Amino acid sequence: MEHKVLAFAGSPRRGGNSEKLLDSALAGVAAAAPGAAVTKIVLNELKFAPCQNCGFCSATGYCQFAGDDMKGIYEALDASDRFVIASPIYFASVSAQLKTMIDRCQAIWARKYLLKRPHANPDRKALFLCCGGFKHDRFYKCARQVIAAWCVVLDIKLSGELFFHSIDARGDIEKHPTALADALSAGRELMK
Repeated sequence: MEHKVLAFAGSPRRGGNSEKLLDSALAGVAAAAPGAAVTKIVLNELKFAPCQNCGFCSATGYCQFAGDDMKGIYEALDASDRFVIASPIYFASVSAQLKTMIDRCQAIWARKYLLKRPHANPDRKALFLCCGGFKHDRFYKCARQVIAAWCVVLDIKLSGELFFHSIDARGDIEKHPTALADALSAGRELMK
């Protein structure tokens, strides 16, 4: 079976530090699984609203507002078996773009927990990459919890994560002695 890899660029800034990490991890994915179908979604380029907590998905398992760009995300989430998520750290958590997409997965939560319809594929794995200007690892705790909870809801095993602190200005990730190589290796590992 050829893997379907879904990658999320969570930064509002194109070509920034977290997207460079993402691209390096995807190079590792391609090296480990040349036949894998990779879809990269730049969340800031899409148009979708935050969850409105309307309750529609509680009865149906589907978002009534899925006529926006979340429709394609829902389809890709369902069809994929490997995931790479990259985000900068803003106020000790993931970016607003990524968090908005995660919150819209409330429909998937309802499908799994209220309607008792978990995802059929038991072999789904994710890699989480992030960086931020903080000098202490404790500032990644909230982001880690957000991604871990999202993975549980989507029946995805969070099999890898990389956090890089003191990365703030554009291009800082390229000055880190191992970051891009670490992301490349993590992308390879995700495909095992």
